[in-house]
Amino acid sequence: MSNNPEFRAAWSAVPDVVHAETQLRKLEERRRALGDVLSPDLARRKVFDDAVTAMRGGAEFPDGIGARAADAYRNALEAESEALGLSEGVWSLRAHLEYLRGTDGAEAALEALGRRLAEFLADVRKPATELNGARSTEEAIHIGGKAPAAWKKLTEMLGTLRNIRQAQFDILRPLGDGHRLQELRAKGYFEAAGIALDGVPADILRSMTSGHYDVRYLVCIAALPNAWVPTSFDELEAEDVVDCGVPDDSVIDYTLRVDRIPDPPAPKRTDAERAPDLTLK
Repeated sequence: MSNNPEFRAAWSAVPDVVHAETQLRKLEERRRALGDVLSPDLARRKVFDDAVTAMRGGAEFPDGIGARAADAYRNALEAESEALGLSEGVWSLRAHLEYLRGTDGAEAALEALGRRLAEFLADVRKPATELNGARSTEEAIHIGGKAPAAWKKLTEMLGTLRNIRQAQFDILRPLGDGHRLQELRAKGYFEAAGIALDGVPADILRSMTSGHYDVRYLVCIAALPNAWVPTSFDELEAEDVVDCGVPDDSVIDYTLRVDRIPDPPAPKRTDAERAPDLTLK
């Protein structure tokens, strides 16, 4: 389970995931508490070995060795079965969680993360207005008033934005190709929908495409109406559609045509075609 609080909060909006995670934690705790478990054969063998060792040290070989060995076998069989059952439950729940995080559950988690982003950016706007145009710590100090405190507050809020975007990446990654997801993030589509990247200032674009955020970027993204968390990999992918221009809707007739072969021209006559004059003179 991720240590990212925004990742955990997003998945907490999906009841099936919450139930599976809760059960998984309980099973893992029970399995750890059980510790190492002897197999029934080894448990029975230990009874025999202990009796023989004691006998060699001067003790009597114990009566009821069979009953004691059988009890050890049964107890070990129960413990072994408990361990196997818990391990099977842990494996099954882990697989089920992977399934939930790759289906409709992911969409619900991304929707919750999108609401969280909107709430967070709303919280950013108040201190952003108190900067009074400051673009650095030095400018905030120079402006004075509420600006220094606002700059400090916004600096502290950068970690939350990083956590939200990392949770966004981690939830989207199982839904598609990880390399492609990283490529889309590097193009800036990860941050806002329907944005014309060629009109973004250079320093803002660097933050948008790298994920290295600063206060100026935080203030900028909070002012955008289209900052988003896509609810699916396909929705994010759609931002990278290449405009190929207006399609040609004209109809092309592919009917096969057979051209008539013209008649060959009549041969030219020469003197060779005339019959020789064989009359005796």
